[in-house]
Amino acid sequence: MAFLSTLHDRWSRPASSASLQFVQVSFGLVMAAEMVRYLLFGWVQAYYVIPAYHFSYPGFSWLQPGTEVAMVGLFVFVGLMALGMVWGVGRRWPAVLFTLGFGAIFLMDQAYYQNHLYLVILVGALFALMGLRRGQQARLWMIDLMRLQVGVVYVFGGLAKINEDWLAGEPMTQWMAIRADWAVIGPIVGHPGAGLWMSILGLLFDLLIVPLLLWSRTRRWAFAAAVIFHAANAVLFKIGVFPILMLTLTTVFFSPDWCERSERQAVPAPKMPLWVPTVCVLWALAQVGVPMRSWTMNGHTAWTEEGHRFSWRMKLRSKVGRVVFHAVDKKRGTHKVIKPEDELTGYQARRMATRPRMIAQYAHHLARRLKSEGSGHWAVHVDARASLNGRTPQTLMDPTIDLAAQDFNGPADWIVPLQD
Repeated sequence: MAFLSTLHDRWSRPASSASLQFVQVSFGLVMAAEMVRYLLFGWVQAYYVIPAYHFSYPGFSWLQPGTEVAMVGLFVFVGLMALGMVWGVGRRWPAVLFTLGFGAIFLMDQAYYQNHLYLVILVGALFALMGLRRGQQARLWMIDLMRLQVGVVYVFGGLAKINEDWLAGEPMTQWMAIRADWAVIGPIVGHPGAGLWMSILGLLFDLLIVPLLLWSRTRRWAFAAAVIFHAANAVLFKIGVFPILMLTLTTVFFSPDWCERSERQAVPAPKMPLWVPTVCVLWALAQVGVPMRSWTMNGHTAWTEEGHRFSWRMKLRSKVGRVVFHAVDKKRGTHKVIKPEDELTGYQARRMATRPRMIAQYAHHLARRLKSEGSGHWAVHVDARASLNGRTPQTLMDPTIDLAAQDFNGPADWIVPLQD
């Protein structure tokens, strides 16, 4: 209780909200532009309308994409709520509705999981919790919590890189070799040792950037390094809005009043509710505990995918695979060979082929789909092979196990361990 009392005393102190306001406005503009991109480039239809099957998250199988009109309407709504965050309309409600809408889109198909999409939900939820209003002071708990959220991304991104493959320059060396024929930078990034040096620099950046941003004497230099780092990522990799999003969020480490227009904000900060320290501590524990769960799991995370999601394990694997499903009628003995490309989009099929639990989930779907054929009792086996970071392709899942009879959300003893 004394600990929470100390936190309450610190977090109840007023502070300028200028920095957080800048982040919220920038965040809203970036996300509104992202919704426009999805609409203009036809990604709404390609990802959510055209596919005949969607890989739901555990517990969210009821959340399925709707018709084209419904999905377009949802993206328009989320974009408008993002603009509402820019204008500060209704204080908290634009952020609440944005987070719910974007979260619904995120949960409709795990094939499209990206770390930055998960980050968008978390940041939206934090702004919903804060309820910022223009011209009003903030409390220190708001600034500390946002800094913690951004810091977690960097720190756990760095800790995840402390592994054998990354320290040997993989998969960066493979990726840079592909870019060796690029104009101007091709000969530099394609140099045999470039991948290793880029891996080491990336590791050091992720581990050191937060303490350097927290220290006022190195903050400007650290932010300049962040600009270079994220600009390089934007050029070398197709990672959507992640670079500009992280740069925007990283400004929260500057002084809270760094972009304040007037010397003093007119409206005092609202009184901090007594429940805020408890919620903040629980949020912090969740943001640290969820990424750490992969440390307790058996097997190579980049191979098994166990604990990979929501853990900020970014750009750690170059993984390709192929999978063929074999459906066997248990009573009649008839056999069907099913290629997932016949039902899934190319993107969905490629993502599934290297993710064991998605393969098992699709096996359950096939067993349900085949119930109207033959005896209606089908076993589903897979021939799945994958290659991780340049290794020779290996068997990913036990072909003797009937995946349709397994709980694809339970213990995954049907994943074949990586053989180095």
